[in-house]
Amino acid sequence: MEPPMIHVRRTIRYAGYDYTQPGAYFVTFCAAKGHKYFGRIAAQQMVLNPVGQIAHDCWRAIPEHHHHVQLDVFVIMPNHGHGIIEIVERPDGVLPDQPRKFGESIKGSVSTIVNTYKAAVTRIAREQGLFPPDARLWHGRFWDHIIRDEADLARIRDYIRNNPARWIEDQLHPKAPPNRFNRW
Repeated sequence: MEPPMIHVRRTIRYAGYDYTQPGAYFVTFCAAKGHKYFGRIAAQQMVLNPVGQIAHDCWRAIPEHHHHVQLDVFVIMPNHGHGIIEIVERPDGVLPDQPRKFGESIKGSVSTIVNTYKAAVTRIAREQGLFPPDARLWHGRFWDHIIRDEADLARIRDYIRNNPARWIEDQLHPKAPPNRFNRW
């Protein structure tokens, strides 16, 4: 008898890269199953609902909880958000090339920052009775891009700032053709 197949979840982070090191990171985080939990687009502008306002306020509060981080532009969209996180110094107590097991969080890493943000939004929305306790607010993962230079930074800033105006063209728009990003 053969042993059962065990699904091994692979990381989507850049292999071998230290996500606690200073630098700028573009992140995209999505609502579970593409649900439009955060508001709507009207006249090419994002109109936040109460859960969207919590998502917005929690994003702005990230540096209060992660003192080694500064924020650049960000936007909360109907079913996702984009932002630039800048790690300005290595968090206290984190050593370069720190060994870890898959899935283990590392203090001050991009993953820890994004996951604590998502947890805070969920907790506050539930405490305020805006989201059911048994429902998932977020897609389990997030997408990141290491910003490599000023041209990359300028292009990403432009993309984020103009995302509400381009909502109908967005790959995360509910009516977008299926692709690797919006297969809910």
